[in-house]
Amino acid sequence: MRILITDDDPDFRDLALREVRREFPDAVIAEIGTPAALEAALRQEPRPGLLVSDLDLKWTDGFEVLAAVRAVNPICPAVMFTGTGNEELAVRAIKAGFDDYLVKSPKQLRRLAAAARAAVTRAETRRSLEESRDLLTQELYHRLHNNLQLVIGLISFTARSLADRGARSQLEDLARRVQSLSMLQEQLYRDGAFEKVRIGDFLRGLVDDILALDGRPIRASLDLADEVLPVDTAVPLGLIANEFLTNAIKYAFPDGAAGWISVSLRRLDQGGVILEVNDDGVGLPEAVSDAPGLGIRLVRRLAQQLGAELRISPRDGGGTQCMVRVLRPAA
Repeated sequence: MRILITDDDPDFRDLALREVRREFPDAVIAEIGTPAALEAALRQEPRPGLLVSDLDLKWTDGFEVLAAVRAVNPICPAVMFTGTGNEELAVRAIKAGFDDYLVKSPKQLRRLAAAARAAVTRAETRRSLEESRDLLTQELYHRLHNNLQLVIGLISFTARSLADRGARSQLEDLARRVQSLSMLQEQLYRDGAFEKVRIGDFLRGLVDDILALDGRPIRASLDLADEVLPVDTAVPLGLIANEFLTNAIKYAFPDGAAGWISVSLRRLDQGGVILEVNDDGVGLPEAVSDAPGLGIRLVRRLAQQLGAELRISPRDGGGTQCMVRVLRPAA
């Protein structure tokens, strides 16, 4: 482990080093008294495993030193050991990320060693808990993915066994919706960021899968911004995109006709996103407001959940334009 002791006073640096050395006899300890020494220490490997810093330095302060160290090791434990300050400063130090705050004096040197050990132990415990949590989360997502695939398979098997074409079509639509959820979950699992979704990558994969399953020579034009959305926004938006696309494939190009679909995702100036799916098919068969289908009802419910503006209308030049505008993605 590498330990940084930052202080303008070489005598206190030496005293602090001796005490810390007793607690960490095998550590590599660097004394930092200048900006150049700090920069050099931060470039070395391994990254700092403990910071002991004074508050008032001639060239900076302890808060800036902590920020610099945390830039190379965000979980580095830190102890402020200073002769300056009061209870207000102690509270500020703890809020800034220091694990402990000690008033500098010879009598406090033994406490410095104990505080340093406690800070390192807490950091190791946090790291162990985070690693265990990540492993558990990955396992849960892996099992969820497998279960979703099982559900999709059961739905598809049941659909194939039905003689009623209408019932079979409804089950096939349900399987596609579950498949869309499975793709979102797979995106989360692949990225390892279980709270955010790279929605552009998801939409690209969704378009590829839907067109591949259909098999017709339908051209796709994609203009997808590189957006990362919270799960609470990405899931309903992904389901809406799935409905837009499957409806276009199902209704815009009857009797095996070929055609063109465009999908765009843009960030709005006010912080939201807008998703558009256009096609050059036969156009809307009826007024959207009167459409009783499950897909349209689902889209409306999802848009309402997002607090989003929804518009499905004839497209200039033929075809249909589907748009959903999410003004404030969920945090």
